[in-house]
Amino acid sequence: MKKSGIFFIILSGLVGIGIILSVYGNYVIFEDLTQGYEDVGSGQDLVLEVELDHTKFQTGIYAVQIKDFESATVTASILDPFNTLVESQSINEEVFEGLFDVTTSGTYKLLVENSGEQVNVFGVIGPEPDSGKKSLGFISLYILVMGLIGMLIVTVYLVINRKKAAS
Repeated sequence: MKKSGIFFIILSGLVGIGIILSVYGNYVIFEDLTQGYEDVGSGQDLVLEVELDHTKFQTGIYAVQIKDFESATVTASILDPFNTLVESQSINEEVFEGLFDVTTSGTYKLLVENSGEQVNVFGVIGPEPDSGKKSLGFISLYILVMGLIGMLIVTVYLVINRKKAAS
């Protein structure tokens, strides 16, 4: 019985560490990204700007999430520092994520346009997180899953042992 209590404490610690790493990993990933939320309808646009240095980042990332998506006609465009169109995507799903090349240093813009009914749009633009930041998210997930699976195994073990002891 004492051993199972110690296992529960250790596994609870793993779950706690997994949660803390997950929160920290999300903070690290999103700290360089510019985020915006706005109602976008016909004649209204969501514009987000971010400074990107070509010597530090070769790839940028952008994402658009449309709340209550119902066949809206939303277009996301990326403009470089010279207001030249880098990429344009018609968004036909609730969540869209894309990458773009950072060719020159300066202010890049995410322009979200809607020619239909007004919708709530959440947009993000910034440098693509490096592999170290991404791996922090995966590590936290693995630690959290290991802790939860361990708790399940210890619980099943305790239930089986109590049934044997009662018999």
